[in-house]
Amino acid sequence: MPYQYDAILFDCDGVIVDTETIATSILQRNLKHIGLDLDDHTMHTQFAGFTNKDNLALAEQLLGHPLPSDFAENYRQEFNETIQTSLTPIEGVPELLSKIQCPIAMATNAQTTEMELKLGIIGLSERFHTRFSVDDVAHGKPAPDLYLAAANALNIAPQHCIVIEDSLAGIQAGKAAGATVLAFSSTLSRSAQLEAGATDTFNSMQELMALLGLH
Repeated sequence: MPYQYDAILFDCDGVIVDTETIATSILQRNLKHIGLDLDDHTMHTQFAGFTNKDNLALAEQLLGHPLPSDFAENYRQEFNETIQTSLTPIEGVPELLSKIQCPIAMATNAQTTEMELKLGIIGLSERFHTRFSVDDVAHGKPAPDLYLAAANALNIAPQHCIVIEDSLAGIQAGKAAGATVLAFSSTLSRSAQLEAGATDTFNSMQELMALLGLH
């Protein structure tokens, strides 16, 4: 049976656009250059889906000393240059969005400039008239602020919304907001996502369409 809902709230990175892998890979490589060698599992569970500020703070904690003064700017510049040439929507997303008839919104831990850049590159800015970045709220994910703001903007109770996420931080945020969370199991295991609070998981946008009752 498809889930019941009045609105759908989307994460951006790793759900709409394939940036999570790009961002994590660049950060992982840059951290290795300064002596912090982290494996893929650590990057996907402890860094993916969190804000840049949180990620840099965690990196400093793991290093045991401050990052180089130009680290954050160099990382951001490399990321922005990379997505200009290699950013694409997640496979099946345009078809999914074309079939949705209910209100939708975006809620992302990215900053506003990054969100607008990504949506502009893949041509989906017009599809997400209602969108919130981490700049719009007091606390980013895993706090519920972003999803509460998105639901409020649509004038729909969070309990009547479905959140589409992939990261552990995002899943926790959606659950804390009171929404039903469906998680895209692209880089994380189904068990980890369910443990974080996802109601269900999917491996492709076609599977998500079935969960949403879209044909």
